[in-house]
Amino acid sequence: MKSQQQHVSEDDPQTIVALNSRASKSVNGGENSDAIPVDLIFEILLKLPTKSIARCRCVSKLWSSILVRPDFTELFLTRSTTPPQVLFSSPNNRELFFFTAPQVQNPDQNSSLVSRPYHTKPPFDCCSPRICVPVGGLVCLIYKRNLEGGNEIVPMICKPSTGRQALPLPALKTTRVQVKSFFVYDPIGKLFKVLLSMILPCHGNEGNCKECQILTLGTQTLSWRKIDCCIPHRPIYRGICIDGCLYYQALVDDHRSGVSTIVCFDVRSETFRFVKKDIAMSSESTLVNYEGRLGALQSDRGNKRVNSQTRSLELWVLVDAEKNEWSNNVYDLPPLWKNIVPKAELCFVGLTSTNDIVLSERNPFDIFWIFYYNLERHTIIKVEIQGMDVYFSYYHRVQTYLNV
Repeated sequence: MKSQQQHVSEDDPQTIVALNSRASKSVNGGENSDAIPVDLIFEILLKLPTKSIARCRCVSKLWSSILVRPDFTELFLTRSTTPPQVLFSSPNNRELFFFTAPQVQNPDQNSSLVSRPYHTKPPFDCCSPRICVPVGGLVCLIYKRNLEGGNEIVPMICKPSTGRQALPLPALKTTRVQVKSFFVYDPIGKLFKVLLSMILPCHGNEGNCKECQILTLGTQTLSWRKIDCCIPHRPIYRGICIDGCLYYQALVDDHRSGVSTIVCFDVRSETFRFVKKDIAMSSESTLVNYEGRLGALQSDRGNKRVNSQTRSLELWVLVDAEKNEWSNNVYDLPPLWKNIVPKAELCFVGLTSTNDIVLSERNPFDIFWIFYYNLERHTIIKVEIQGMDVYFSYYHRVQTYLNV
């Protein structure tokens, strides 16, 4: 007699119950001799879609214990079949609007994508937040409330891909004029952290950072801790987190002199060190992850702005941090570049895992495009992002993030 094969979905409720029943018999020493081993259940759960993971935690204690293991979380994030997303954010009337669209992998022709909208609003009256660079699909929003005798910093964590309301974190009272914020991840301890660089006022200027406050997510008691910085500095522009290290550009010494360097913050040890830049690198260059190494993108004019008159793009790569060795790669743009890009200026978004430089407009008026320039093929592809134009206004401003 031929055995009948039956197609079942790993996300089907009956399949989940059946797997759980066989797993329970295996653990409890039941009569089922071919029960599913725990390591096989582990592999099966890794293949489930994200929406099913939360439901599966309620199936049994065994499944719940597997799903909360740090090694499962790490493998699930790295082996997820969901392609990376591009995240767009724009403030509008004290609300923050997010849009997500699939990140194009190896683009070979002009195309268009439909974005999904999501918006968040704080539970108190305040201005639009500062946005930290997303990490692991999570976004940290930093709101500031004015209080008598100082300010209150209120971070909130959200995940735009799920559309759920943002989760507020403990507030921090401060009298500082400026607060630079970063959202970072420790891949060894499997911990997310929020780092705030506290900027002291200095006669109308922003001053330098002499101390930082840090908060670790996932602990029983969420509280802010002070950490000292060995050299006072003033962070400029947003940073990037690579293998547990946060890199960002900063001004040191006399903040009026404009002497810039790159700060490296080790997320696990919570210590600072400095990476010397090549003298030809601009303080306006955009830090990127180039094949696991720190890189910096800039235009032929030595800044982060690109337009139709730009002739080449530069990529600096940190070869040896101890010796402060950098390599410089110049990529000449083809003649058709002038016909592809709009008249408005573009800015660097980042670098994809397929070595595509991504650029976008900061202030689009009608159609919103992002551009992919491949470093190996020297091709330029533009992708239209649909569904955002209804939110545009004259002073509309969009920030774009990769690998969300």
